[in-house]
Amino acid sequence: MHPLSVFVISLEKCLERRDYIAAQLQQQGIDFSFFNAVNGSDKSNPLLKRYNHTKRKWLTSGKEATDGEIGCYASHYSLWQKCADINQPLVVVEDDAKICPNAAQTLKLAAEKIEKYGFLRLECVIRGETITMEESEDYRISRMSDNFGGLRAYAIAPWAAQKLLRGSQSWSLPVDNYIGAPYFHGMESYHLHPDFAEDTRPFETTIQFYDKEQVPFYRKPSRELYSAYRKLRLYLHNRKFKKIKCVG
Repeated sequence: MHPLSVFVISLEKCLERRDYIAAQLQQQGIDFSFFNAVNGSDKSNPLLKRYNHTKRKWLTSGKEATDGEIGCYASHYSLWQKCADINQPLVVVEDDAKICPNAAQTLKLAAEKIEKYGFLRLECVIRGETITMEESEDYRISRMSDNFGGLRAYAIAPWAAQKLLRGSQSWSLPVDNYIGAPYFHGMESYHLHPDFAEDTRPFETTIQFYDKEQVPFYRKPSRELYSAYRKLRLYLHNRKFKKIKCVG
């Protein structure tokens, strides 16, 4: 079992944020590398051409994606590609994460379990039902029915990264919404406890910006229909998983 490589997504210019996350990781003796986040305003970056603005406006959101949101997707996508290319599991951390006191031990657990599960959420933002897959006195791994709560810290295996890459030829959702939709890509999300990181929002977000633009009324019907379709797909997928788990 090899230690997991840890990559921190951070815009190259954000020195204060880099100092913040570096101090926490170094305090626990965790080796890491900075991964320069994709700037969503850099229109020369070929990755940004993957974004399907028409689908975004008429189906998934109703309004145009911000440069920050697109850059956030491209940054995570780039690390999935790296994971697949080097054929090694890795850990992805965003630079505003607060690292938990037991993070080094959690990394060791993740290294032991990542090839089995593929994707392990390392931050506790749990919404919806979870199914316990295995547990002991030291840890618990649960399958998540809803993994739309951000991507501040997670471990991913090459085979899971390949699934995300195959299903992500055209982008229209926020990246965490895409990961939380296993009916699109076939990759299940699991949560590993104890957590590696938590969300305290010490900084204003730089990778993803949320605007207050109102959805035009003429786009709402198609958006609501597509939202209902996605909810139904997720419900049926989760129901199928529970049946398989019960049989197993």
